[in-house]
Order: sequence, then structure tokens, then C-alpha cells
Amino acid sequence: MTNAYVIQISGRTAGIVARDGSDRAFNFFAASPHFHAMEGRSFADPAEAEKMARHLARHGGLPRQPEGECAIAPRKKPLNAA
Repeated sequence: MTNAYVIQISGRTAGIVARDGSDRAFNFFAASPHFHAMEGRSFADPAEAEKMARHLARHGGLPRQPEGECAIAPRKKPLNAA
């Protein structure tokens, strides 16, 4: 099974998703400032990350979820944390 995928939206690279150490999720790493809102977030699979990137590209923000639901996992820790 592949451990990393490139996510492209409209011919430009949004970022990559890479399988985490537990093999249970894929973490997103932005390749463009436009997709930094997704940086460090976890997704169940690459298709879920691509869907979110398409939404971000179309609407300029991540979708709002009804209370009690979470489509994307929050960042695990700040990227600049040691």
C-alpha cells in the first residue's frame, strides 16, 4: 500500500498526504500557501483530503461542521513546536 500521495487541484499541487506512523490516517502537508489551512490535519484517506482541498480552493475556507461532528481531525501540534 502506498504511503504518500500528491493532491492536485486544477493542475496545481495543493500538497501531499502521508500515512502516519500508526497506519490509521494520512497527514496533509501543504505545497502552496493557499492550502495552509489544511496543514498538519489528519484524514482517513487521500480521497477525503482531496475533497477538502477542492472545497478550500472553491470557497476559500474549510467547511463548517454541525456541532458534535468533525470531518477533519485538528492539528496534532503546532508545526514550529519542538
